[in-house]
Amino acid sequence: MIEFEDVRQWVGFDRTVRREWWYRGGRRTAREAVAIAACSPDGHEREATVWRLAVSRDPEAVPLLLIRCVDWVPQVRAAAREAVLSKLDDSAMRAMLPLIGVLRRRLVDGWMTELFRKTLLSSLDTALALDDRESRRFAHREALELLSRERLLEIASTHADFVVRMICGDALLDRGECVEELLAAGAPKVRMRALTLLGPDAAVAHLADRSSAVRSMAQVLVPDPAAHYRTLPVSFGALAGLGETGTAADAPLLERHLTDERPRIRRAAVRGLRRIAPESAAVRPLLTDPSPAVTREVVAFLRGRFVAPATLRPLLSPAHPLHTRRAAAALLRDHGTWHRLHTDLVLLPDPDLAPDAHQDIHAWLQHTAATYTTPSPTLATEIETHLDLLPPETARQIRFALSASRHHA
Repeated sequence: MIEFEDVRQWVGFDRTVRREWWYRGGRRTAREAVAIAACSPDGHEREATVWRLAVSRDPEAVPLLLIRCVDWVPQVRAAAREAVLSKLDDSAMRAMLPLIGVLRRRLVDGWMTELFRKTLLSSLDTALALDDRESRRFAHREALELLSRERLLEIASTHADFVVRMICGDALLDRGECVEELLAAGAPKVRMRALTLLGPDAAVAHLADRSSAVRSMAQVLVPDPAAHYRTLPVSFGALAGLGETGTAADAPLLERHLTDERPRIRRAAVRGLRRIAPESAAVRPLLTDPSPAVTREVVAFLRGRFVAPATLRPLLSPAHPLHTRRAAAALLRDHGTWHRLHTDLVLLPDPDLAPDAHQDIHAWLQHTAATYTTPSPTLATEIETHLDLLPPETARQIRFALSASRHHA
């Protein structure tokens, strides 16, 4: 017999039977035949099967009837709804909640949503713990009046889903409750709102907050936030905030922390310099930083500044960490279409970066090969020497592009 561990799988079964003709053929048990008939493309067959399911005690009768409750044919819907209600005691409702949550999203009418709401009083904990994200969030929205202040605060402070935390946190703030607790442990958007309710003193205390959203709100609420950041102890939030609000005169303070042993501090310093001192020469040495996160910030800083290819190409060597090679490749590709192609060719023997290189060569041939720029003779020669690494047809297309570029020169 057809059985599913997760009742939501009946939705996929219904879709498969309706779309795949072969599913309805072959030898079937009587129960299997009824289940398949309940999902038939023929509305008359589905309606007739609903009445058979209404008197069936087989476990699949309830999920199949629920699916037909959101059928696109009104007569099938009406029959299924009449039949299923007598089968939905509290135990069955708890078992079917995951399926009801999914079926609620079918845009037929509000019947399934109302059924979901009716279950909350008797199955609240089950509804709040549903695996399906949208159903779980809907359950929390609907249950706000059923949850105690303490339960709402616990959910708003600890739930793994930040949207659920925001739903419950906003509900408490709407009542003016637990503002300080939510500022300390709520979701970022809830903490932003709590900050506005507590005034300037709380805003000063959160200028160096770990969350950029909370920092931004604190900066709005505090006059001259940069002056505060200049006096704060060194932390990720303090350096990030100085980079967000400071001026070019603060560059030396940020540059001093480019050698800090903590990657987060170095990353914050690079990001801040990108905003307030984009010409700083102190950032470029961090292109070989041991931290991938720092290197990504350095690449963002150097984008458009065209670090000399002679400086970058040695960094493609397998002797360097993967994140360093990837950073050098990204900056080399910025030098133009032919440097991009050359970089991809150089990376073909690199087992870590070869897949990206092959993909980029394919994109280059599709979108850039018709360029009217011309590589330098030296670069063209280097490109030629690497073409044997490619399939013959790909190499032929690149040679043709090289020839055409010389013709247009």
